[in-house]
Amino acid sequence: MSENQSSAKKASEPRTAPVPRVESAQAEATVTGAATQSGAAKAAGAKNAEPISAAKAPEGVRVAAPASGDKASQKADKKAEKKATREAFARPKSLEEAAKPQNRAAFRAAVALYGLFMIAYGVWQVLGGVRVIPDAPQDFANPSVQSNYAFFAAAYVGVGLSFVFIALKFKWVNMLVFSCLVVFLGGVGRILSWAFFGTPHWSLIVLMVTELVIPPCLLVWYSWINKSNKIREEMLKASRNQARK
Repeated sequence: MSENQSSAKKASEPRTAPVPRVESAQAEATVTGAATQSGAAKAAGAKNAEPISAAKAPEGVRVAAPASGDKASQKADKKAEKKATREAFARPKSLEEAAKPQNRAAFRAAVALYGLFMIAYGVWQVLGGVRVIPDAPQDFANPSVQSNYAFFAAAYVGVGLSFVFIALKFKWVNMLVFSCLVVFLGGVGRILSWAFFGTPHWSLIVLMVTELVIPPCLLVWYSWINKSNKIREEMLKASRNQARK
């Protein structure tokens, strides 16, 4: 009887459609959400891992350069080290090195070149005679004039030799004043000739300028070398006296 009643109750209950399983859909949604969250987490981690730029870095804090710029920074550091090394070697290590005598090589070379120029010009005048003078008349070159002109041209060669000897043997530098004075007086003679006899050829005017300008410049240069050497010697003596005290 009870079995019949239970079966009758089941038959009287309304039947509903079976609920479909959504486990697979929920699982897919769960996996998709997890992947999205992991991607966002990676992006946030990558942003946090980026090095701080030099503009945003706080004061007094060194920021490591990115790996891509390591080579460039290393090259820059090596260049800076080489530059510092060169400057260190270029500087005098002591006052004694700073007080070394002034280099006279450039001065001696200039004196020698000027002497060689005078020798070359004088030899050309001796061999060519009066005829090599610009604007000189041809009928004026008689033996007497040639002899007198060759004498003065040879004297010009001798003055040039004195400049060369002074450059080679610098202990004879005291004769430089005399040699420069002789050349300067020659330039003054050209000025007097210009005033008394008229304007010469332009090449002779150029020679006059060199004879009036170069000798004084050489004397001023030599006096500057002597003065700088004396100052260096005084500095060295003062430093030695202080070291003894």
